[in-house]
Amino acid sequence: MTVISVAFIATQAQGYPCVFETECFEDESCISADFRVEVDIADQAIMTEFGDLVIVAVKETGRLTTMFATGEGSEYMLSLTPRGARMTSHANDGPQVISYLGRCEGAF
Repeated sequence: MTVISVAFIATQAQGYPCVFETECFEDESCISADFRVEVDIADQAIMTEFGDLVIVAVKETGRLTTMFATGEGSEYMLSLTPRGARMTSHANDGPQVISYLGRCEGAF
């Protein structure tokens, strides 16, 4: 059963860091990155170096959690499993997308 909600399951970690080592801009070759975010479940926010994002929905399917967030000028999707995480930024004045590959520690 798939659940879409802004309420979070109580057993999920209340906050955790994510580190992304790879960045891919549009269809260009991916490059090394050191992009970090902090997911704050209690405040329904994803904190980044460029500002805070508001988590607007969460979809959980088994061991896959996908969060949808909004921020200044872009919409975001963060998908994570115990094995890895993917975060994409979709610019509102695009189409333009940046993808990040990494992991979130303590999410499960």
